[in-house]
Amino acid sequence: MIGTDTPTFSGKVGQDAWPALPHERNWGVMALFGNAAATGVATWVYIIGGFVSFYLSAGPGILVILAGGLAGMLLIALALLPVTGRHGVDSATSTIPQLGTRGSYYAVFLMFITMAGWNCLLLIFLGRAVAEIVISLGWMDPGARDTLVIGFSLLGALAVWFLLWRGPSALQSAGPVISITVVILGLYILYLLVEHVGWTHLLQASPSEPSPDRAWNYATGFEVLVVASIGWWPYVGGLVRLVPSARKALWPTVAGLGLPLSVISIVGFFSGLAFPRSGGDPTAFLINLGGYWGGITALLFIVLANVGTVLVGAYVSSVGLKRIPWVQQRCGWRTTTGLSLAPVFAIVILMPNLFFDNFGTFLAFVGVSFAPLCGIQIADYYGLRRQRGGVDVKAMFLTGPGTKYHFWGGINPAGFLGIAAGFAAYLYLLNPLTYQSHFPYQYVSASFPSALVAAVVYLLVTRWLVLPSGRGGYQHQS
Repeated sequence: MIGTDTPTFSGKVGQDAWPALPHERNWGVMALFGNAAATGVATWVYIIGGFVSFYLSAGPGILVILAGGLAGMLLIALALLPVTGRHGVDSATSTIPQLGTRGSYYAVFLMFITMAGWNCLLLIFLGRAVAEIVISLGWMDPGARDTLVIGFSLLGALAVWFLLWRGPSALQSAGPVISITVVILGLYILYLLVEHVGWTHLLQASPSEPSPDRAWNYATGFEVLVVASIGWWPYVGGLVRLVPSARKALWPTVAGLGLPLSVISIVGFFSGLAFPRSGGDPTAFLINLGGYWGGITALLFIVLANVGTVLVGAYVSSVGLKRIPWVQQRCGWRTTTGLSLAPVFAIVILMPNLFFDNFGTFLAFVGVSFAPLCGIQIADYYGLRRQRGGVDVKAMFLTGPGTKYHFWGGINPAGFLGIAAGFAAYLYLLNPLTYQSHFPYQYVSASFPSALVAAVVYLLVTRWLVLPSGRGGYQHQS
């Protein structure tokens, strides 16, 4: 933030938090689709499908996975694309009209924590894959597995850091190749399952930990996929800001993130049905199922896929960090990317197994954090600003009393009251740690009601408090 003067947008293309200017937004549909797909086919998605295999059998599980994945994408597309796609800003910056110039640091914090979590999972996944390769080739004993996982996870993080020094050009060139590679991997794993386990067995397999309440099983499977889709919230703005318009960004984003998420989740779902102890994690069975060289080849594909997805995650996290004045003013691009990966290095060294084994807890954190945020963004744009001139992109980068998004001390109370209400609604419906629920969770799940409650509270507080005060830039803009 640079004060109340008109901001000067400068810096290397895509390496700061300033809006991408029209001549800088040079990604075409295929570049966006390729990078979105490279992100959407992240190998942790196999574990998402494995979660659904706890509760549902093949037929219902496939339908729930498809429905939940696309429903979650609808939520974040409505929340983000009108602002990030039109004005070329990242996801965290797009929250300034709802949270205030200072309040938006809350979104930066969420983005940073979430990206660190996703990147840790992916790099530990990468380390596990390489460890299995090394052990299978007889180069190390199985007792060295934990050390190998840590070592190769760190090497993966270093590789991503070096690649990121090129800025978004590294993503533009790598995304399409990685997305094709991972789709091939998913098809290969599905082939192995059908060939060695049998299609009939997969279709008839029972879930491993179903609830006696059938409706609860459906709601939980749906919720898991919605939350996984909402987890793309930090990624979306960082990707679509480099595309010329929101209209061009819509279908590549939905198709690149939503459909691969669902399809690869289905492969993980079948993996969980066939091998309940794996939880959908293909590193647990690929060598046994695919044979020596077939399994090793598939594990190498996992390594390549995870490097690509972490590359995207670390990039959008770095752009978000550039929203912090201290980072913007004092840290170059290489230092900023190092900061975005610092928690990854720490977790990989100190507690890789503890973090990986508690994936469900991290996933619940994503849902309870981002669903209310999506709710207030949708309410603000479609319920208030769309009819009042939209948002003022220059005002997003102006601070101080009297500026449009200063509200009260840089914070919009309507935004945080809405988030708090949505957070409470989610916790009432579903405890994200124990997965204990209350009525009517089994019929409505948790993320969409949480977003709805947040939206309603936001609209009420805005109309009662913010609009009468003249704050927030809701007057028609010239």
